[in-house]
Order: sequence, then structure tokens, then C-alpha cells
Amino acid sequence: MNDLLLLADGPGYQGLFADVNTTFWSGVLRIAYAMVAAAPFLVAGMFTAGILRGMVGAERTRSILGVGRWTGPFRAWALGVLLPICSLGALPVARELRRAGIPSGTVLSFVLVAPVLNPVSIIYGLSHIEPITLVYFAVGTFVVSTGIGLIWNWCISDKQDADPEQFEVAPRSSIHRVAVVADTAARSFVGPVFMDYGLALLAVGILGAFLPHGVLQTGMTRDNALAPVIMGLVAIPVYVTPTDVMMHFGHIVRDGYSLGAAFALIVLGAGANVGVANWLRRDYGFRPLMLFVGLLIGATLVIGFTADRTIVHGAATTEDHTHAFDAFTRLSSVSPQEAGPVWVVRKVTESIQKHEAAGSAEVAGLALLGLMIVAGVVLRIGGDRICADHLLQPTAEVGNETSPAWDPTLSSRQLVAVGTVGMAALAATGLYVFYPTPDNLIAEIAIIRVEAYDAVRAEDVSEFRRRTAQWKRQAEKFPTSTRIRGGRVTDMAEESLTDFLYGLKTLEDHMSAGRIAEAKMMQSYVDRLYRTCRDEFRPQ
Repeated sequence: MNDLLLLADGPGYQGLFADVNTTFWSGVLRIAYAMVAAAPFLVAGMFTAGILRGMVGAERTRSILGVGRWTGPFRAWALGVLLPICSLGALPVARELRRAGIPSGTVLSFVLVAPVLNPVSIIYGLSHIEPITLVYFAVGTFVVSTGIGLIWNWCISDKQDADPEQFEVAPRSSIHRVAVVADTAARSFVGPVFMDYGLALLAVGILGAFLPHGVLQTGMTRDNALAPVIMGLVAIPVYVTPTDVMMHFGHIVRDGYSLGAAFALIVLGAGANVGVANWLRRDYGFRPLMLFVGLLIGATLVIGFTADRTIVHGAATTEDHTHAFDAFTRLSSVSPQEAGPVWVVRKVTESIQKHEAAGSAEVAGLALLGLMIVAGVVLRIGGDRICADHLLQPTAEVGNETSPAWDPTLSSRQLVAVGTVGMAALAATGLYVFYPTPDNLIAEIAIIRVEAYDAVRAEDVSEFRRRTAQWKRQAEKFPTSTRIRGGRVTDMAEESLTDFLYGLKTLEDHMSAGRIAEAKMMQSYVDRLYRTCRDEFRPQ
């Protein structure tokens, strides 16, 4: 039976079925991972929705996104590139855009691009993907998102979109603006939209419970013409954050698997989710939803097939192994002794500790998200008595009041200019902070390196894994750190980094398998590879 499967029989494949503990708790763990990873991006989306409603206002939002003009999807694409949100975080923003009367096709263009290309994903992607490859797929996402937006506006928006009878007006008072922002952000997680989030997470859990471990090893090779199709089917129920999708993309490219599959993962896994589909079904019905799904999958597969035939890359065979797809499948096994909520909490905690900077953001995002949900429930229970909607009525403020000098009223063009310059400055700052100078990276690695070798001598596998993850993450920053400072990365430097990462991974495999003696023998070899890599990237 396995031989009939297009995507099975690769290394690590363990069969279609598993015991109840492995199946159930794998699904629960995948949901927990998704919730924690999504938290900071979801909070960003909630506050973005509040800012659009309480500070920008419906009139300016409509002007910025070109309502009444065919350029709306292109403007929405540009707005999406500026905002650091995920596909779940895009939902509250989409709700506010529709409240402002933005055509639904324009909203879709924003929803599809914001989780894929934004300052966070671009900065993170530069350490995992060659710049030219990143540009290629950025163009691909532009074509998909704006193309679908234009077609949807032509076929659906003009016929089914219903603008509100009266547009809201953002308050002139700063205190009232802040009140509307807070009220909108807190309420964006309660109500019908909560079902969209729930369905998206449920789909992640079902996939994580029933997609067998190792099943994607065979089907994702570049010589398999159906690789983008297989990845597309898997990616539809997947939820991936903007940072994680770039990491997975980098692993797929590095290990020689299908670029078309990588593109399908970006667009269908990070750019869309089951929650977006449910929103469209609820507002527009089943037939428009099928049009959206058909356009999205069709466009993605066409570009994916083109990538595998035009970009010469990918030499993986069915005998090769990669960890690029492990995050989407069932775990290899969960023992009865491990199974339980305590095990899930421990695994999530280990994941947060392993990714230091991202982990801190996840913890802060999760705490803030919890507070926002509690506030939203309280506001929902309070009803109209503690609602900020009355502050958005045209009669709520005197129209001819002048703004004080410290609180100016900006035009739509000024808002766009300020927002663009501000996000560009923030992105540039983040780029240089996330990618310190090669000398600083070398200094940080020197400490990590000592701790990693101490873990080998102490035969502490868990500590070694944590340190090698840090070591690998810092070493991968060498090329981007060099390029953004005007330096040149030679082929020799790239090759030395690849050799070192492979050696470090082999050393980690030995430690994980309990082959401590072999790991200790490999230590000097890996250290030699690192010194070669370090010298190639060290400024002259």
C-alpha cells in the first residue's frame, strides 16, 4: 500500500497510523506551538486594527487604499509589506478594512501578502535565503496577491460588497482616539471572528495528529513534478508564522528539495489559512469561496512549477533526509509515560528557551494576548454601557475645531509618508540589530562554543542541543551581516559555512543517538571547520 503513495516511503516514514497517545498529543502539541508562535503577531494585528479605526479613520483609510480606483490591490500590497503580522493577525485588520468600506478584493490582497512579506519576515529571511531567490518569490507573491485582488474586485466586490450606511469618523481628541484603539483591539478576538481563529488552530492540530512522521520525504524532491501539489495540499491547513516560514524555506533550499513546494508553503501555509476561508464563506457564501480557493491554489502551483523549471537548484533524492517538514507532521512517538498536559507545557517551554530572542517575544506576546482576551470578554459582557462606538459618530466631535500644534491632524498622504518612513527606519534598525557585525557574532559564538564543548564532555545532550541551536543561528547570520555592511561574501566563505553547518549537524546527530564517544572524536573536526568559516567572514 505504501508504494502507492506519492509522498511516502522516504527516510523516517513510519506508516499511516500510530497509537492513540502519539496521535492525540501530537495534535495538541502542534496547536500549542501555533498559539505561542502566533501570539506576538496576533497582538500586532489587534493593535493595528485599533489604530486604523481610532486614529486613521474610515475616510483616510479609504483614501490610502484607493477606493474607487483599480489600483486598490496594489496599494493594499504595499500596506501589507509594511506591517509585521501573521495570517491570523491579518484577520482583525481585514475586519476593520471592511468596516471602512474597502472592497473585499483589496482586503484579500492585503491578507495574502502581509503574513508573507513584511519587515520581520524579510529581515529573518535574509539569513536563510539567497537574496536573488527571495526577490524571485517576492515577485511571485506580488503576482498572486494583487492578481487575486483584481479578479475578486471585478467578479465579486462590485456585485456583493455592501458599504455601511454611515462611515465612522475618527475622534479628534487624543484621549478618545486611544480609547477607541484599546476598545477595538480588545474586542477583535471575541465574537464571530473567534471561530475563524479556532478553525485555523483546529486544522493545525488535525494535520499534526494524522499526517505521518516522515511522510513528506519522498514527495518534496525536485524531480517529482507533483511536489508543489503535494505541498499545497499539506499547506492549506497549516499555520506558519512569517519567521518560521522563512526558516522552513531556507531548510528546503539548503537540503535540495523542491522550490515549488517551498513557494506553495509560503503562500498557502503562511499567507492563507482555514480562518481566512471561513471568513469569506461567512460573508460571501460558498461559491465565491471556491473562486478564491481556485485562484489561490492555481496561481501558486503555476508559479511553483515555473520555479522548479527555471531556477536550477535541488538535488535531493528519495533517500535523502531533511528536517524541513517535521514541524507539520505527527511526532515519531509519544510514550504513555510522557503523554499529558505537563509534557505539552514542558515541550513548549523548551522551544521558547531554545529560541532566546523569539522566545522572549512569544512570552510577552502570549501574556499581552491573554490580557487582551480577558479585557475583550469583559467589554463584551458590558455591552453598550462600556462601548467606544459613540466616539466614532460624526456628531461626537465638533467638526470645525482646530487641532493643537502638539496633536496635528495629518492628511492621507502625510499618514502614508510618515508610516512608510517610520516602518523603513524601524526595519533598518532591526536589520542591523538582528545582524550584528561579524566581529560581534564571533565574540558571541566564542562563548556558545565553549558551552557546547562543555556539554559534550559532560555528556549533557539537552544542553548540547540548546547550544548548537544558538551556534547555528549565529553562524547563519555571517553572510547577511557582511552584505548589509557593504562587504562581499565569496564562494569560499559560503562553502565553508555550509561545511561547518553540516559538520555541526552530524555532531548533534551523534549526541542525540547516544554515540558520545564518536561525538567527542568529531569535536576537533567540527572545530576546524568552524575556524575556517570564521576566518573567511572575519573582516580583514
